Amino acid sequence: MDDKNPPLVVAIASGKGGTGKSTLSISLAMALADLGKRVAVLDANLELPSIASLLNISPTYTITDLIEGRQSIREVIYNGPQGINLILGSSLPQPARKLSTAHHFGIVNAFDTISKELDILIVDTAPGINNASLNFIRASQEVLIVTTSEPTAIASANALINTLHKNYNLQNFRIVINRVYDIHEGPKTFKAIQKSLFNNIEIFITYAGHIHEHKSARIAASKGQAIYKMFPKSEFSHDVKKLSQTIETWPIRVNPRGHIEFFMEELIGKASKVLDVDEKSALNSSIS
Repeated sequence: MDDKNPPLVVAIASGKGGTGKSTLSISLAMALADLGKRVAVLDANLELPSIASLLNISPTYTITDLIEGRQSIREVIYNGPQGINLILGSSLPQPARKLSTAHHFGIVNAFDTISKELDILIVDTAPGINNASLNFIRASQEVLIVTTSEPTAIASANALINTLHKNYNLQNFRIVINRVYDIHEGPKTFKAIQKSLFNNIEIFITYAGHIHEHKSARIAASKGQAIYKMFPKSEFSHDVKKLSQTIETWPIRVNPRGHIEFFMEELIGKASKVLDVDEKSALNSSIS
């Protein structure tokens, strides 16, 4: 992308834990980097962050330091594998679902300062339906829902999609079926999701692809390596490469929602209505 195109913000989301969302986020970022993209990954799970542990990284600074104003964005960026930039997480003292809008503002406003250095920002959200994950998802330009073929995962993905549509009027979602065992499992699962959403004509879902299960995923995690790097010739890595190539074709929308500066505005816009007077005063003081 050139300077005329702002970074693309892609939220990687799931209706429940255990879908392999974070593992996929890491490998997808690496595959995009292999395509020449300048990529950053934000671990936006502020309750149980996992990217640092998956890569066996003990960062000096984390997103908590950024949120609480102790370090700048550049000081919390960790140089990850394949040249990707990582903003790693650590659990905050308070539950993420109770984070104020001021916290979200601080995160995204910081990213605005490095927006010209990025092509794609991948936001690895917390699984499930909670305020923290919904705030990040609704502000992103593209929403990629990760699910598996398990009935509970499908039901949770449907619940997440319906919540985002009902509460925030989001209409477009891309679906990737993770941990499949054959090439038919992905399309079959996607059709099941389509069927469950059939009666809602305002929701549009697109099949982004499938990712094969990798039997050595735990081995890679135990060694602190991404599957994509450790097993580059696997079906998993082939599927991830294909997904990265698909993302590369996603158009920049005329509507600027999801560009980093608008990502920031969306996060603080609607949610600002629930800020109390003290929070608003603190926020105004911090940016004045």
